[in-house]
Order: sequence, then structure tokens, then C-alpha cells
Amino acid sequence: MTTPSRTLSARPGRVARAALAALALLTAAASTGVAVEAARADVSVAAARADAPQERPTRLDPERLERGTDASVPYRDGLDRRDIVEDGVVTRVRADWFQLLGTRPDGRYVVLAVRGEDHSVRTIAPGGSSSRVLLDDVRGATALLGTDGTTVVTERFRSRPRRHTVLRAYDATTGELLGQRKRRGYTTALDASSTTVVHAGENGPVVSWDLATGEGTRVSRRYGYRADLLNDRLAVFTKDPYQGGCTVVSTLSDPGAELWRSCEEAVLEFSPDGSHVLTVFTLADGLGPSEARVRTVEGEQVGRYHVDGYLGQLLFEDADTALLEVATKDSSGLVRCDGRDCELASDLGKGSPYL
Repeated sequence: MTTPSRTLSARPGRVARAALAALALLTAAASTGVAVEAARADVSVAAARADAPQERPTRLDPERLERGTDASVPYRDGLDRRDIVEDGVVTRVRADWFQLLGTRPDGRYVVLAVRGEDHSVRTIAPGGSSSRVLLDDVRGATALLGTDGTTVVTERFRSRPRRHTVLRAYDATTGELLGQRKRRGYTTALDASSTTVVHAGENGPVVSWDLATGEGTRVSRRYGYRADLLNDRLAVFTKDPYQGGCTVVSTLSDPGAELWRSCEEAVLEFSPDGSHVLTVFTLADGLGPSEARVRTVEGEQVGRYHVDGYLGQLLFEDADTALLEVATKDSSGLVRCDGRDCELASDLGKGSPYL
């Protein structure tokens, strides 16, 4: 069920390397001084709450959980990782390897697929009744589907003649090229809409790229690693997390007004309405993290989950309900958790051969 992280064709900068290494296991302004001070006070309270002693985690063992309804959002499933499952409907992806990028507004899945020498971005109807090539010849590129499902962005890094990344934005329905941008060094797309792409340099800054004018506006000087244009959310590292860098969650419209800060956790996902985040330990390594948390964007913890094994794909089903791919020595499965209440949202699978 694990959706692989976007593969890198070259070595990014120091802060980006640290962020990507930590995360691959697995991107309204205050109008008065009083409002800014109030926001800072809220951040201080949230930080104090986050640093306070935490309740014991909910331990997840798929074998001991009751079977609930099937997950209502698409995820990768199957021992060979070639299936997409949504509401119990299985869609086989004909590829040697694929990455589920997301879903278009019309319900079609968008995938980055590799089949032999063919590397393409495809759209697939749920159930597999039709598959169409949206973009061909994307060898060596990584890809992202924007939160609203309308725009695909590809990134191609080149080390010669000088290190640079070419970003291209495409209409997710027609495949029409909406814009192209060449940036020095390694650049990562964080989110996109039909009008805007948010991207981050390997050591910062975060930039908002206007597809109509081709112009870019700096949003933050820091290294951004998660963004959500639909809900006005941004997550950045203050500096290299291996050197004491911290995560800061804010709005895109006012990155200076922090919503929450953590020097131990990194954001993997924003919830569909932007009200919550899924986090893991920033420097988690190995097969995958063994613990994940659900917090409000202000830092209040609403769920903490631990597994005697490792966690794979982590995503939200709704505003505050998490779906966690759990693997232990004896079993595996997709687990749905709302606070401390957890159940299986998939069939029970075999244990991990790596444990």
C-alpha cells in the first residue's frame, strides 16, 4: 500500500538532503500588530502543549483490530503494489512501477507509471475501464498533482552545464503546457493550481510562480517542504534538521505568523480542509517510522500511534481521520484512526518479510 516517495535524479543541497532523507520514508495575513502578537501567543501556547508530556500512544496491531468499512480515499494496495483501492473497488495499474499522484476532479486517478522503457503520466478510470496517456517521455522527471487535481508539475534536474531544474506545469485534463521555468540548483514543486505553482529551492526560498505572467514572488526565505494552496498552508524547516532545524507551520499568505513549531516532528500531510497535520519524527530512518501523530495546525495532539514494526503510507480520510499503513512481523493492513478509536480499513495482509 505504500506510495513511494518521488525519486531523485540528483543530489540536492544540504537542507534539502536532510529534509528529503527524513521525509522520503515515508510541501490570511494578520492585519494589525495586536493580531500578530496574539498569533505569537497562540504559537507559544501550542509549543508548550506540544513539548509537554504526551499521553501514551495507541498501539496498532492489525490482527487485533476489528474490520471497519473500506477506506473511502484511494491508496496503493497489493503485495506487488500494482493496485489502487478506493471504497473496496480495485484498479489494476499496468506498469512495472507506479506512483499514485492523486485524483482529478472528474474522479480519474493520475499516476506516474514506468513500464519497460516507457515513462509516462497516465490517467485511469476507477475500476480500470480506460487508461490514457496524459504526458509521455517523462523519463528522469518527478511529478506532482496539485491539491485541487487540476495541474500536473514535472521536475527535471540537470547537473550540466550548471546545476538546474526545469519545472513544467500541465493541464491535468488536456495535457496542455501551462508554463515552464528554469531554476538554479535543485527545485521542488510543493503544490499547484490552474494559476499558480509553489516551489522551493534546495536551501530556500519558497516561491509562488504565476502561470499567467511567468513571474515568481518570494513567499519565504526558508526551505519549504509541504504546501497546500487550497487551504493556505505551508510547512518549512528553519535550517538543516540535523543541525537543530525546526518545523514551522504557517499560512502561505503570511509565513511570518507561525501556527505551530516543532523541533522534533515533520509534517507529512495536511488534512483535506487544512485543519490538521500528520507528523512523524523528523529524523526517522530505517524501513519507516514506528510512530505517527495527528495534530491540529496549532499543534494540539489529537492522536498518537505506535507500531511494533513500521508505518508506510500515511494519509487523511477526512478532516481529522487518519489512514495508516501498518506492517508488523505477523500482519499488515490499512488502519483507520479517529483519536484513540482505530479499526481496519482494508483486508488483513501478511506480515512484512523485512521484520
